[in-house]
Amino acid sequence: MTPFFAEELGNINVLRASISTRPSCNVSESLQLKNNTILLDHQPVVDLSTVNVSISSDNLVVSQPTSSNNTDSSGLVPWELKLSFSSSSSSLRSQQAQVKEWWTSKLLLGGAPTSKKQFHCQNCQTSLIDDTVDYKIKDLPSEHWYELVECWICHETKPEEHHARMRPILARPNALLVGTSYFLIHPDNLIQDVVQPDPIVSKRTNWDHGTFTKWIAINCSHCNHVLGEGQYCKDNEEKMVLMSLKFFKYCITIVPSLPELPTFTDYFVSDLINTAKIHATHRFLIQGRQSEKIYTLIWLFNWDTNIIYNQQGTTQLKRDRVMKVIYLDCTKETNQSKQNIALWSNDKSTDHLIYPDHVCLDLVQQLNQSTLILPEFMRKMDHPAMIFTRNFSIGFIHRSD
Repeated sequence: MTPFFAEELGNINVLRASISTRPSCNVSESLQLKNNTILLDHQPVVDLSTVNVSISSDNLVVSQPTSSNNTDSSGLVPWELKLSFSSSSSSLRSQQAQVKEWWTSKLLLGGAPTSKKQFHCQNCQTSLIDDTVDYKIKDLPSEHWYELVECWICHETKPEEHHARMRPILARPNALLVGTSYFLIHPDNLIQDVVQPDPIVSKRTNWDHGTFTKWIAINCSHCNHVLGEGQYCKDNEEKMVLMSLKFFKYCITIVPSLPELPTFTDYFVSDLINTAKIHATHRFLIQGRQSEKIYTLIWLFNWDTNIIYNQQGTTQLKRDRVMKVIYLDCTKETNQSKQNIALWSNDKSTDHLIYPDHVCLDLVQQLNQSTLILPEFMRKMDHPAMIFTRNFSIGFIHRSD
């Protein structure tokens, strides 16, 4: 098998590819294109027709990367190819920023005015809410609606009306309010004693500073698996009282099951794109909610591209729609990770995204695995002028929307 990787650069109608061959093979002399197939010494290497990609021999460029050694760890020599598509990409740049919303009110209702739904803990399948209620289900506005309204209001003739409308959206009994990655639920609709505040997060919460209500991570009372976060206040006896709660969509199961089965990655893609559009930022610190640990630094490089590569150990090609990112694995504390976390934390253009610790760890593992798709010379950023990403890895986040 000849290792093959390619990225589609639709904006310039180019397929940038890489193949690795034995040292005795001079790709610049032996490479041919025939019937959409790349051949070396008249032997087929990859047939791009199998992934619905059509290429042309026009403007073909073959070269060896200047940033690599002569051979990789397998003793193979990498070569870069620049190929042209036979036709231009039909995907418009304006469409690339669109992202699918998962488990919307429309999907939950299925055309009915109300719906009975069962929410279960994803880990132990314990029932979480009263399933005898016909819930009114409505979509919440964007997570950034407050900022958007502030941007649109340039003057106020009646400030009191504006402030009245800018109050927080609260949970309501017998209603499921649907956010991008969570459901907002009123505690009256919870099964008794089914959730509990996370003891670590709860213990470090400072009630003497900030708002009189606090959002605290909540876990399943039966298996201690994370479910979301609850909004708490304190009563006159200094006891914590639950006012509303958010069930994270990626931490629960809906019964009866829906036709869509999104994973955490699908919601993460949505968070990255929506935050990038609203805040005009492309740098993110990914932090664990319970541990407060920074798991990875992510620079969003291209939020919608396609990659083509060999399935490991086979000649079969796979084509994936992905987000291309530059990232630093911070799960192991090093001088580099500490320096970069400090650098990014002090940069106002960097956003924090906070998730349960176990999904942060899964995300880092997925990123590390995606890097292995690339040939060795393409896996690291090593340009002295790019201080924010020096020695960062290049990876991909799968898009299924």
